[in-house]
Amino acid sequence: METLILVDDNDNQTGTASREECHKGKGRRHRAFSAFIFDSRGRMLLQFRSSKKLGGSRWDSAAISHVRVGETYEIAAERSMKHEIGISTPVKKIGAFTYTEPYEGFSENEYCAVLVGKFDGEVKPNKDEIDKIRYVKWEEVKQELKANPAMFTKWFRDSIPILEKFINESGFLK
Repeated sequence: METLILVDDNDNQTGTASREECHKGKGRRHRAFSAFIFDSRGRMLLQFRSSKKLGGSRWDSAAISHVRVGETYEIAAERSMKHEIGISTPVKKIGAFTYTEPYEGFSENEYCAVLVGKFDGEVKPNKDEIDKIRYVKWEEVKQELKANPAMFTKWFRDSIPILEKFINESGFLK
């Protein structure tokens, strides 16, 4: 059983609950993250998620998951990156947001940290989690989002303003 960390809208821990409890009905607010990985050419690694109840059959960031009891955001991202795309690279938290997304009696209800890192090397997608991957230039990602937002997960779309502010202010892609 996967035990997740319940939080309020400011990321203050309020308890714990099973993954199933966190997603039933309207859901219970819990910690999650979306890790964006760029290569040295400024391209973002995207994954097309396998069919899942929540967020399936859409494009998403390089690694996405929940923070389990005893983990930091960074440790959870390390676990997820190894599992989903077979890599290890440092990431840092650049912001966060809250959101909900209902789906057939279930719901995401998350405090979602936005993490960013760089990686140049071989990516090994876990075929049980990911149908395909691709690298896309930042400007192209923004164009695709504008043209067809439904092809991306809700949390990906909600992460973009935070990511864009970080990129613009930090020179991360230069």
